[in-house]
Amino acid sequence: MKYNRVGLLVGALFFSAAIQAAKSTPENSELSSVREQIQQKQQAIQVQKKDLASLQQQLKADEDAISAANQKLQNSQSQLGKVRSKLQRLEAQRAKLEAQSRQQERLLAEQFDEAYRMGQHDYVKLLLNQQDPAAVDRTMAYYGYMNQARLKILKRLDATKAELLQNKKETSESSQELYSLIDAQKQDQLTLQQKQQQREKTAQELNESLKTDQQQLTKLQLAEKAMLQKIEEQRKRLEAERIRKKKEALARAREKARQEGKSQEAAARKEAARLAKNDLQGLGKSGRMSWPVRGTVIRKFGEHRTGEVAWKGILIKTGQGAPVKAAGSGDVVFADWLDGFGNVLVIDHGRGYLSLYGNNQSLNKQVGQHVNTGDVIGSAGNSGNTGATGVYFEIRKAGRPVNPVSLLGR
Repeated sequence: MKYNRVGLLVGALFFSAAIQAAKSTPENSELSSVREQIQQKQQAIQVQKKDLASLQQQLKADEDAISAANQKLQNSQSQLGKVRSKLQRLEAQRAKLEAQSRQQERLLAEQFDEAYRMGQHDYVKLLLNQQDPAAVDRTMAYYGYMNQARLKILKRLDATKAELLQNKKETSESSQELYSLIDAQKQDQLTLQQKQQQREKTAQELNESLKTDQQQLTKLQLAEKAMLQKIEEQRKRLEAERIRKKKEALARAREKARQEGKSQEAAARKEAARLAKNDLQGLGKSGRMSWPVRGTVIRKFGEHRTGEVAWKGILIKTGQGAPVKAAGSGDVVFADWLDGFGNVLVIDHGRGYLSLYGNNQSLNKQVGQHVNTGDVIGSAGNSGNTGATGVYFEIRKAGRPVNPVSLLGR
């Protein structure tokens, strides 16, 4: 169900095409030229759409990669903080252990120095010279205490040395982990920068592409405006032609009545009443139109289409070959194939109302024919490549699209 933007703008141009169809050969040549340009634009924009889709996918991939790199970077920074805290704790512990080790070594040195000065023979001599058993016990207890104190200091010193070794090991491991994290963080930052640069490049390409697309759309909108102006001019000419023919018909009726010796005013009123039956009445007294086909509306008026473009009519899904009927009385002003719409028929209902029937398999009416509400004007198909078998139905009032559902009966 892919119309492109140009295809949607064609909906605004079909009225001009309808008028062109009834004109002379040079103007038909102009119509062919317009159609050729429209087709070329359609093809160009279709290619551009594919490029845009590819760029959008690339942009999404870049965004995902940047998000992942950011998350990884946050994780690294969080872990880096933990490692630094651990290193600070280990450093404080190492300083404490080194101070403790120095204190223990000093105490041990003092005791060894004292023991050396006293000498082992002094210890034996003291024991032999002691006559009092209590004094001997005190002396032995003193030396035993001194030995135990030295042993405790030695054990604490050994433990401190072991803790220092463990501290150095953990510090080395944590430092290595820290350096690895720093390297990984730098790599993550580099990756993130590269992804950001790629995203900026992609975004720039996308913006340039969108800018070009917008320029093309603006150009076609200007073409639409010019075509609608031509439509209005042609409608005025057609209306003037109708008035002229009506005046001529009334004049002929009066002249005939005069020749026959009848009332000219009565003849004129009778002729005017007859001509009025052929006037286009717009939507008539009911202000409603009939559904052109039985089916399901699968694309609604105003529904988002693509980019800034919305549906200007409705797409009614129905069976292949289903009869398509005129939604109201009027004159056929266009019956031909339009790129993006397939086989199209346009009816002028008068008072500014026109209806379009697109995507038809075939058309049963020709330009200039008058149709009544319910007349079969074609058969449903998929000639407009909408992706669904059915009818594309559009209503315009004074050149502007209106919601068909609001004007259709229940």
